[in-house]
Amino acid sequence: TGLVDFELPPAEMPAKIIAYATHTLTIINTFELTASQKYENEINKIFIILRSNTGHDFSQYKANTINRRIVRRMALQQIEMLEEYVAYLQKTPREVEALFYELLIGVTNFFRDPEAFVALEKVIPNLFMNKSTNDSIRVWITGCSTGEEAYSIAILIKEYMLKIGKNYTVQIFATDIDPRAIAIARAGIYPSDIALDISTQRLSRFFKAVANDGTYCIDKSIRDMLIFSEQNVIKDPPFSKLDLISCRNLLIYLT
Repeated sequence: TGLVDFELPPAEMPAKIIAYATHTLTIINTFELTASQKYENEINKIFIILRSNTGHDFSQYKANTINRRIVRRMALQQIEMLEEYVAYLQKTPREVEALFYELLIGVTNFFRDPEAFVALEKVIPNLFMNKSTNDSIRVWITGCSTGEEAYSIAILIKEYMLKIGKNYTVQIFATDIDPRAIAIARAGIYPSDIALDISTQRLSRFFKAVANDGTYCIDKSIRDMLIFSEQNVIKDPPFSKLDLISCRNLLIYLT
C-alpha cells in the first residue's frame, strides 16, 4: 500500500506499539473533532496546506473521513493538540504528502459489491442501442484508484460484445488524483488473491498468470480498451459525449 508507518528492528517494536496505543488514548478523539466548532479553524488551515502543497481541495470530503485520518496521523507523530499538528504540517512537507495519500483511501477490488455489477450488466446492452460498429462506446470511471473497477466494467462490455458477435470501438477513460494508484492501474498486474473476486471463467479468459511470481496480468484485449490518467473532477475539464459514467468510487467520499 505504500503506507508503512515505521521501519524498526524487532527489539524496538514493542515499545513503539505501546507508545502508540497509550498516546491514542489521550489524543483528541474523532467524534470530538467532528462535533466541535472550536476545531473548525484548524481543520480549514489543514485544507489550505493540502491545497497549496498538492493542488487538491479536500474541503468537500466527508468530515468523519477527514477527521479519522487526521487523528491517525497525529497519533503516529505523537502529537496531542490539533494546533501542534497544523504547525507540524507547515514545517514538514513529507507529513503533508503522507496525510494526502492517507486521505485518498484507495479501497477497491474487482467486481466490488457484486449486486451492483449484476445491475450494471443489465444496463450494458443499452449502451449499444442505435449504434453502428463504426460508432464509439465512451465510458468514464472517476476515482478509479488502482484500476480494478475500470477493468471490471471493461470485462462486462467485452463479454457483451462477444455475446452479440460484434466488435465496437470502446474508449474507457479511468481517472484519479492519486498518481501512484494510476501507475498500478496502467501496469495491470495484480496479486493472486484477485481469484477470490473473479470467477474461474473470467480469470482464464481475461487474465494471464505471470510465471513464477504469483501475479496476474490483465489481457491485452481488455487493457487496450482503457486510458488511465490523473484528473481532478473539482477543477479539471470533464470528458464529453459519454455513454456511461461510474461515480460510485468518488461519491462515497464526498458530502
